[in-house]
Amino acid sequence: MALHSALSAGTYLAAKRALLELSPFELALVRFVLAGAVYAALLLRHPPRIPRRHLAALAVLGFVAVPLNQGFFLTGLARTSPGHAALLYALTPIFVFLLAWARLGERATPGKLAGIGLAFGGTVVVLGSRGLTGLVAAERQGLLGDLLVLVGVLAWAFYVVYGKPYAERYGAVATTGLTLVIGTLLYLPVGAATSNLARYGELSPLGWASVAYLVVVTSVVSYLIYYWALARAEASRVAIWSSLQPVLTALGAWAAYGERLTGTFLLGTALVLAGVVLTERG
Repeated sequence: MALHSALSAGTYLAAKRALLELSPFELALVRFVLAGAVYAALLLRHPPRIPRRHLAALAVLGFVAVPLNQGFFLTGLARTSPGHAALLYALTPIFVFLLAWARLGERATPGKLAGIGLAFGGTVVVLGSRGLTGLVAAERQGLLGDLLVLVGVLAWAFYVVYGKPYAERYGAVATTGLTLVIGTLLYLPVGAATSNLARYGELSPLGWASVAYLVVVTSVVSYLIYYWALARAEASRVAIWSSLQPVLTALGAWAAYGERLTGTFLLGTALVLAGVVLTERG
């Protein structure tokens, strides 16, 4: 999961570059169509044997992971600040734990609860050190955007928790592959309707390199690592590692763009690391 966090942290830097040339919906379309093609090739090479009732459940998870998660997240992101979206995303381990406690019967130990809370607090401090919190949203449009992003975060938490039993039973490749392929097919009408397809022909080499990172590293390698870990550990223990992503993204921005690292950032980093360790031990 440390490797997953490191790879996923690069997602924000690659997406930032790609969004200079594509709209959010155009980026999501090309990302999931290409990733879906990779998963389809993997599934055709080793076709999984899955009962129809479980295929139907995986289809629902595919709808949750791509059209629902991406649709609400991107629509909300267009109406709120990136800082608000980052703060709401930091709630993911909390929502995953609550769903896993209710659905999978995960234990609510004091150490785990303290770790999740500490990691969330550390994430807020890290974002605040970079001037990304912006906690007061005065405009009604901003509030609507926050609510839409929150629905997207809840959709991802649902995908993680309800997909765990299938990852345990059928493996990471089959579970991730089927949900992403089905989800991409369901997203196609929305993505095509909201995209200018001619813009793909105008993408620069650096733009395509950013898209390639999002497809291969984020949507294929990182997703497979996530579900591989999910099949072997509690959902909350897997989800808590996402708290490291803002820290690693800030370090990447420091290395790539020379952004300053403050003492407050280092304090937030220490809190996040302590929270991850506490949750693991809890």
